[in-house]
Amino acid sequence: MEYVVSKEVCEKLIAEGGKVCEGCGRELVAIETVDNSNRPTFWQGCEHCQCFRQGVDPIYFRVARQLVEDGTIIPYGHMCRKDYGKTPENLEYYFDSQTAGLSRIIKQIHLLIEGKP
Repeated sequence: MEYVVSKEVCEKLIAEGGKVCEGCGRELVAIETVDNSNRPTFWQGCEHCQCFRQGVDPIYFRVARQLVEDGTIIPYGHMCRKDYGKTPENLEYYFDSQTAGLSRIIKQIHLLIEGKP
């Protein structure tokens, strides 16, 4: 089978990027999937979050996680922490979702400061 992006190429891109999952901070892996044209390919993603992810620098994740855990910045205001705190799994989902959103915001702010689009 011929892939649009092979597993080896995807893994190489992940290794060169040095990024982590923007939600949970775990490593990214090559996940077999199909693209929008239904062609087989590999995309980077997080097995824990079960999401395809671009990834962020670890520092963005750490800052975002701290701000979310402290309740300082909550990017998804419609998600109430007390509603998700009823089980450990739901609370983990809350933190990972909020952290993913804030990690991307922090990344965008940093790129704007650096003068990069």
